[in-house]
Amino acid sequence: MKSLPENPEAEENPVALLEGLSAVKSRYRALCMQLEKISTEQGESMQAIRTALENTRKMVQALQYHTDLERLPLSEEEQAAAQQLSCQTGKEMESPVEEPFCSGSTVPDSAEESQFKPLTEEILMTVPRSIRSTVKLADLNNLYKELFNHFVVNKNRTALSVSQMNKMNMKATDSRIRILKELAIVELDKQGNVKLVV
Repeated sequence: MKSLPENPEAEENPVALLEGLSAVKSRYRALCMQLEKISTEQGESMQAIRTALENTRKMVQALQYHTDLERLPLSEEEQAAAQQLSCQTGKEMESPVEEPFCSGSTVPDSAEESQFKPLTEEILMTVPRSIRSTVKLADLNNLYKELFNHFVVNKNRTALSVSQMNKMNMKATDSRIRILKELAIVELDKQGNVKLVV
């Protein structure tokens, strides 16, 4: 300061430059903290998108399997989007679940046709929390299997009421039925009777 002339320009004043540098450093640290927060939130958002997309994909697979809909291959844009989100590749999407019978056979084998495929935890998690409530996967699969045996294996076609199902020891509850309906596994008529979607 002694060696400087009186009232020097800010660019020539080392004290002013140091004060300015301190302010720049403080601003830089604040920006770094903001950037770190943004980066963390971005990662969490991407993970949430991946999870939601994966759950949706599995739900669509389950619906396609249970309704016997044709599974079309992904377009190039869909494959590129799936790769960007680190999801399954197009080939995996084309064959999401095990076929119930050989595609080369015109007449399905009766044993394979009547094979029961239990629901997975991933499929259950695609159901909104307000619907699935506290229903356990094992209890849901027990009801699903009983309905499968009644309608598919035993080839019954008449819809069942809740009281009829409980008389048959199916342990049916409204919450379990709502979940199966949400997954398009069962359908309800106007009287609320249940029938398996086959």
